[in-house]
Amino acid sequence: MEKRGARLFQLGGGSGEINWNIVELESRRQLRQKVNELIRLSYDSTLTTSEMQQQLLQGVAMFGNQLATRLVRSLQSDDQLKRQHIVWLLTLLDDKETIPLLQRMSQNERLSRAVRLSASLALAGMGATAESTAHYQRKRLYAIG
Repeated sequence: MEKRGARLFQLGGGSGEINWNIVELESRRQLRQKVNELIRLSYDSTLTTSEMQQQLLQGVAMFGNQLATRLVRSLQSDDQLKRQHIVWLLTLLDDKETIPLLQRMSQNERLSRAVRLSASLALAGMGATAESTAHYQRKRLYAIG
């Protein structure tokens, strides 16, 4: 009988390859499940915005910035309604670390136009577009009559 040891629980193996142990794989699976759960919850019209934000904060507490990164990657879905819900989740989360990812995605012409638009909408919702930042930088003048 062969002795396999910990190699049984690892993928890859040579130099330069990424080695994943079973704990890392399980953590990634849990992250995917949490993101899918958040997306599923976003379809629930009885859930309030504050309740959804609470769910997002719980996810961030468990997974840190990986949650937001996974949400951004999930924008690459073919399902238009799913993308709309992900944009809403990203807007609610308002994680500034996702801005560079969303900007690259919105400018990546290899992605479908719908995915690029969704990334742009998420940026606009977070106030991270050139138009929205210019709008906030302008001084507002009010006439009192």
